Amino acid sequence: MDLNLHLPTLLVTSVMINLLIGGMLWAIYHLRHRERCFLLWALACLTFVLGTAFAVANELPGAPGGLIFVAHLFLGASPLLVLAGIHALMGLPIAGKRRSSRLIHGALLLYLSGLAVSAGWDPVVARFLTALFSALIFSLAIYRLGSIGHRPRLPLRILQTLFGIHGTLMMTQVLVIAVSMSGSVQLDLQGLLKLILMNHLLLVSATAMALPLLAFTRSEQALVVLAERDGLTQLYNRRAFYREGELAFEKARRAGDLVTVLMIDLDHFKQINDRWGHATGDEVLKVVASLMRAELRDDDIVGRVGGEEFAAVLRNNNREAIEAITGRLLQRIVETGREVHGVPVHLSASIGGATLTRDHGSFKDVMASADKALYRAKHNGRNRAEFVPTSAAAKL
Repeated sequence: MDLNLHLPTLLVTSVMINLLIGGMLWAIYHLRHRERCFLLWALACLTFVLGTAFAVANELPGAPGGLIFVAHLFLGASPLLVLAGIHALMGLPIAGKRRSSRLIHGALLLYLSGLAVSAGWDPVVARFLTALFSALIFSLAIYRLGSIGHRPRLPLRILQTLFGIHGTLMMTQVLVIAVSMSGSVQLDLQGLLKLILMNHLLLVSATAMALPLLAFTRSEQALVVLAERDGLTQLYNRRAFYREGELAFEKARRAGDLVTVLMIDLDHFKQINDRWGHATGDEVLKVVASLMRAELRDDDIVGRVGGEEFAAVLRNNNREAIEAITGRLLQRIVETGREVHGVPVHLSASIGGATLTRDHGSFKDVMASADKALYRAKHNGRNRAEFVPTSAAAKL
């Protein structure tokens, strides 16, 4: 690669791009109800610009002492602010959780101490420390992105790749400086700086596009949750449950598989609300939702379809296993529901089940069959499970 490029031109171009991107992020910050992550990312661009400006000013004749320290202070703060923005997006403290917080504070203390000692006598050492500190911060950013439970994963993968390139570039600079300082090999540090600046122009532009993409897709995910989840139990709401149930029904019909629908209704729930209040009733609903998540499988579809009524679509085609699951769920509801938050509610539930057969023309038909079985469970004394007795179900 030809590195015979005009360094001042690269510096000015880098500063202009960072200013433009920082301005864009600042505008998004104001348009997006002042989400702190965009403010921190805008400040990351600004600190890089200030660091570059102080580094250039240090090269001018008669520059005051200490400029190199200030320059690298801002340059080191830039990746730190990017990481802080990711933490803000995740709802974490700026320095992250306890373990990462201790690591960041320890690394920052060592970095500032080394910078204060070295900047006065050797700017190359200051550059070495800044590159090493930046590589550490980008590594932490990659780790933090990997812990985000986020769909789709594409923005995370893009950012992890970009941060990996950033970190690799910084570590390359660290190794090259170390080799140059050892005196065993003479390297062109100015050429290295040009190479890093060229890569920085590309990487910062790509990162600036990927960071808002991550924030926007995360916001969209939150909106989907609000639209599809019951606000109290965080299970599927009625509309989303029927949609997912119909998809499971059509898939089972095409594949010739069997699915079972369960209707779960809490016994005498109105009396709980009337006697203990709606706050206690809400806690009971959350407890039951938690039990259903614990007892049913991850690929089962679970929703709250009414006030005290829940439903589930089980892909298990073994009748004995389904009966064991419903029996265990009923038992857990009774055991856990004896007392909820210190209130003796003595909770129980009734369950009606129906398995997909050729007589069912739609998912709503299976739901109607399960509802009839639920009515029979209520009629036969409650705190029990009843299943639609069909020939197809008997073959399970």
